[in-house]
Amino acid sequence: MKKLALILIIPIIGLIIASCDSTDNPTTPPASTKGNIFITSNPAGAEIWIDGTNTNKTTPDTVKDVEQGTRTVTLKLQDYNDTTFTLSVTAEQTSVVGPIAMTSNIMTTLYGPVRIYETLGTPANEPSGLDLSSGMAYGVSSGQNGLVDIYYSSNGFLVQSAHLYPNLIRETDFFIGSSSNLFDDEDSPLRNTGTWTESIGDREANYVFLYDHDGHYSKLKIVDWGGGVPGEPAWVEVQWYYNDTQLDNRF
Repeated sequence: MKKLALILIIPIIGLIIASCDSTDNPTTPPASTKGNIFITSNPAGAEIWIDGTNTNKTTPDTVKDVEQGTRTVTLKLQDYNDTTFTLSVTAEQTSVVGPIAMTSNIMTTLYGPVRIYETLGTPANEPSGLDLSSGMAYGVSSGQNGLVDIYYSSNGFLVQSAHLYPNLIRETDFFIGSSSNLFDDEDSPLRNTGTWTESIGDREANYVFLYDHDGHYSKLKIVDWGGGVPGEPAWVEVQWYYNDTQLDNRF
């Protein structure tokens, strides 16, 4: 009888042990399918978009929990072209990208220094006027004078709008800037704001913004001057940025 009872108890003990083993060894959770992306750009501060969605992060920063696989990343920054590329995200790893070079969408051309001479008694080989769009200097009485935007006048020794010279029609407006550093990235005020004039003095130390007959902005500085002695008319040398995009005041 004792042997029969022992036989019945053994299977029950086995079931209890098996039950205890199952609670002590829970099921292993599935591996993550997400990774991270660390992105830098030059310049910094670009918005990070992934698969068309704004992550609300800006470079340099890490975007976490990105689904593994091939992702499309777009960097957006004011005054720069959107930059888009693809990368492969690996689960539980951080992909490091950059620095990504951003390309400016401000289209400007730097001209000069170019020398122009005062109008009084200036021979044809010493031009007094400028075509801002091409960087070329022409005489105000030459066959190319219809291209002249500004010129150096002997009357008051001013750099002024071409339309102030007899028979020339191209009008250029001037706005004196607040700095002498032509390369400070300062944008021009819009033509319909602030006080614009028709000329500047030939010793103006600050750069000046220009708005020409065709609706283009320039940013010009007198960088040198001389002459004004017997046998040499007075002259100034100017350097300027010309914005190639009509009505675009950015520099």
